[in-house]
Amino acid sequence: MKRSIVLVAVALGLTACTATPAPEQNAAFTTQPPSSTTTPTTSVVTRTPAPKAVTKADNRVGYGALKLGMTLEEARATGQTDLTWEGAGDNPCVADGKVTISRKQGVVRIFLPADARTSKGIGIGSTFADVKRAYPDAHEYRAGWTAAVDGDSHYAFLSSSKSEDYHALTEEVAGIKLLANGADCVLSLL
Repeated sequence: MKRSIVLVAVALGLTACTATPAPEQNAAFTTQPPSSTTTPTTSVVTRTPAPKAVTKADNRVGYGALKLGMTLEEARATGQTDLTWEGAGDNPCVADGKVTISRKQGVVRIFLPADARTSKGIGIGSTFADVKRAYPDAHEYRAGWTAAVDGDSHYAFLSSSKSEDYHALTEEVAGIKLLANGADCVLSLL
């Protein structure tokens, strides 16, 4: 009998060790790894980018990179002119075939290239009638027709005619200048 009690006790002990604990017993256990294991960590190193140079949009009226009001240095930086103040003496302006620059007002005249067109489609070869349709406020002046661009600038649509009295609507535009209103340069430079 002693032997059967011992066997029953051993059998019950083995059964108790291999039995699955009830769910309420599992609640007391944690699923964290033992303290002897290490958890890898990831660190992210970021570099703050250097601040970019902030460039303001240049909303001045102009043609391409060249804008009315630009200083001589700004105009030279566009690559559109190589004018300098050297040799200008007391003259308030310098000019070449593309641009006139005033010491006080900056770029005051841009002569548009032969293949250029205004934002309203007027170019060399357009008639003055085309100019009048595109720019209803356009009017005749001694060298052709002129039309306001905004409150500070205007176009001069040049005639090929030598007449200073009348430029017929059928005449064609021979050149276009973009001019700052109130430029302080002498007319010969414009």
